[in-house]
Amino acid sequence: MIVKTLQRFFQGKSALMYLISSEEDRVERLLRVAADQAGLNSARFLTWSCVTSSNGDRSSEIVPDPVACLSHFVALQENAVLIFKDLHLLIEENPQLIRQLKECSVELRNSRKKIFFVSPRLVLPDELIPFFKIEDVPLPRFDELLNILKTVIQGHPSSESLKKSLTRDLRDKMVRAASGFTATEASDAFETALLNQESITLKAVDAVLEEKEALVRKSGVLEYVSTRAGSWQIGGLVNLKKWLNERNRAFSPDAAKHGLTPPKGVLVMGISGCGKSLCIKAIASQWKLPLLRLDMGKLYDGLAGQPEEAMRNAIKTAEAVAPCVLWIDEIEAGIANQNQKQAGGKEARVLALFLTWMQEKTSPVFVGATANEVEVLPPELMRKGRFDELFYMGLPLKDERLQILSIHMKRRKVDPARFDMEYLAESTEGLNGAEIEQGVISAIFESTSKNVELTEHVLANSLRSIVPLSRTMRERIQKIEAWARDRAQKASLETL
Repeated sequence: MIVKTLQRFFQGKSALMYLISSEEDRVERLLRVAADQAGLNSARFLTWSCVTSSNGDRSSEIVPDPVACLSHFVALQENAVLIFKDLHLLIEENPQLIRQLKECSVELRNSRKKIFFVSPRLVLPDELIPFFKIEDVPLPRFDELLNILKTVIQGHPSSESLKKSLTRDLRDKMVRAASGFTATEASDAFETALLNQESITLKAVDAVLEEKEALVRKSGVLEYVSTRAGSWQIGGLVNLKKWLNERNRAFSPDAAKHGLTPPKGVLVMGISGCGKSLCIKAIASQWKLPLLRLDMGKLYDGLAGQPEEAMRNAIKTAEAVAPCVLWIDEIEAGIANQNQKQAGGKEARVLALFLTWMQEKTSPVFVGATANEVEVLPPELMRKGRFDELFYMGLPLKDERLQILSIHMKRRKVDPARFDMEYLAESTEGLNGAEIEQGVISAIFESTSKNVELTEHVLANSLRSIVPLSRTMRERIQKIEAWARDRAQKASLETL
């Protein structure tokens, strides 16, 4: 817990700490709690920012110049805490400030005076890194969010009736829906959800979840994806479905009681149009988890900041929303391939960050990645310990094509029982799932435009008229299948 970390820092000899957080007020509250627990309840708190400086009573004792401010702080003859709120904006290319911080690190080492930087991102010259303890302040956890909910309810005009309607189940759902919010965002979300309400219902939970979707969008590179299709709505893939069903309760408290940790993720590779992306959506739906899609294009376009920082923020948001599924589509297009890795640069740095996180992560974020050209990915990405399994999705077998046909016909209010499905399934040989869907759509359009009943003949002709990818890219598909034959699990009973 971050308070324990801060408490140990107050009790130690180091004088400088960099706290990465956008929650300045919450961080200051945490520092006061940690100082009290470390026996520094009488310590004087002073704050500095670009526009104000204060020693707690809004006096002008702390001077606007940060270098002079540090000199003044060192000269104090009492236990004190100095919090810098905007110094990351000024520290680069400022040799006097850099030198003064180095001096403070030495002079304050055995004192009970501590200096904290609070910033939404890490900005420190390389020569200062060794002098600072660096901590990423986590977002509020369950207990803290629960206290925020209680505070909001206490201040509500219908406080008593809200308390009576708040069952344990609704309380837990409200709090979990707010996971990933800052303290201020959680308070605002709860207040919005309970606005003009006299009782707490599932509608309030849905209102908080709507706020969470907005939070995910704010990250710039993540998208909150609605999941409707369960794994039962995907034709075939018996082995993959079995793997999913065996881990269906992987994120439940029961799994933890048996010493089981949540699975880290799967990499689904194969031919375009065979349902890799739909498979990841189905995982989230089957496990009843939120699905976040990482847009690799936005990661590199610069609008969300430097790619490494944008990736770090995306990971932090996913961990805050956890348990969830993080979907990375066509991972080879965004994570460095072999050539990019050797050349270095931003792609290689993003890869290094992602690999470290996948190896070390303990939060219940399940990574569902898809790839068309898996052979170009660096081998360290695919080894055990990062992804739990590598599945290959090839062209669907006859039974699977029959299931796919039935699914798409039912979705368009066409009763498969009216047709000879065995005959139609034979007409789809060589087609992938996307091509089968398109064939069904084309047949319905044709029969509608001619104002005639949809028949087997129209459906079969529509399906046979498609020039499949398995023909236009035969050599490429053979190469993919040869690579996957001894390297990947078959998603279907018999694919390779």
